[in-house]
Amino acid sequence: MSGRKIFDSHFHIFDLEVRDAYPNQNISMGFPAPEQKAIHRNHTADEAENALATMEIKEAVFVQCYHDCPEEIDWVLKQFQGKTFVKGFVAGLDPAKHDKLKENIEKFSKVGSPKFVGIRHLIGLEDVDYSIQDSFIQGLKILADHGLTFDLHSYPDTIHHIPTIAEKVPNIKMVIDHIAKPYYHDQTAFKDWCDKMSLAAQCPNVYCKLSGLINEIPDWSAEKFQPYVEHCLKVFGVSRCFYGSDWPVCNLATPSIQYRDVVELLEKLTISLSETEKDDIFYNNAKKFYNIDQ
Repeated sequence: MSGRKIFDSHFHIFDLEVRDAYPNQNISMGFPAPEQKAIHRNHTADEAENALATMEIKEAVFVQCYHDCPEEIDWVLKQFQGKTFVKGFVAGLDPAKHDKLKENIEKFSKVGSPKFVGIRHLIGLEDVDYSIQDSFIQGLKILADHGLTFDLHSYPDTIHHIPTIAEKVPNIKMVIDHIAKPYYHDQTAFKDWCDKMSLAAQCPNVYCKLSGLINEIPDWSAEKFQPYVEHCLKVFGVSRCFYGSDWPVCNLATPSIQYRDVVELLEKLTISLSETEKDDIFYNNAKKFYNIDQ
C-alpha cells in the first residue's frame, strides 16, 4: 500500500441536532439509529479529515445521508470551509421533484469548491418501483443535461430496475453504491444478486462502488467478501469499479476497526490485479466518474 494515491469516493459527516431540525423529516433521518452505538454521535469535518489522513488521503467526495434534503448541503458546505481534501459533494435531491431539483442544481453549481458532482436519492427506502416512474426518469434527464452523476443507493430488490433506468437515460453516469448491499447472511441469494448485477453491468453508463463492505458481515474477513468483489470486477471490469470507505459507517464493523482496515480489505480483495489496475480502482476511476480535475 505504500505510496499509493487514494481517492475516497464516499464519506459522510452529520450532526444529530442539525439532522433533527431539517424541515423535510423522512425515513432517512433515522440515521444513525440509537442502536448503531459506534456511530450514534456527531461526526465532524475535522474528524473525517483526520481519519483519511491516517492513509495520507487528500482527496474525497462527500455523499449525502438524508434524502430530499438540500439543507444538509447548506450545512456541510459551512463545515467544509477551508477543507481542501473535499473535492466534491453528492447532494440529497429527489429527481422526481423537478422544480426543486432545477432550483438546487442552479444553486449548488455556483459553489465552485468543493464541486457539485451529482445527487443521490435513497431508492432503497422508497417503494420498490419508485425509480422507474416517469417523473423520476425525467429528473435524471435533467441531471444528465447538466453533466451531473447519480449515486444509486440500491438494495437487491431494486437492482433489476437499474438497466431500465440506464437505458432510458443513457447519457448519465450512475454508480451502484456499496455493491447494492447483498444479503450476505443468505447464501441462497448470491446467484440472484450475481445475475442482477451482471445485467446492470451490461449498461456502459453504470459503475460500481466497492464500498460499504467491512461493516456488513460480523467477524469480517477478506475471504467472506471475495466472491462478491470478484463478480463485480468480472462484470463491470476494472475501469468501472472504484473505492469508497463509507466512513464513518464502516466503524460499525465487528470486531472494531481503524480506517486503515477498510483500505487494506480492498487491497486484499484486489491482490490479483496489476498495480496500474489498482491505481485505477483506488484513485483514477472515481476522479473520472465525478469529473474531478486531474
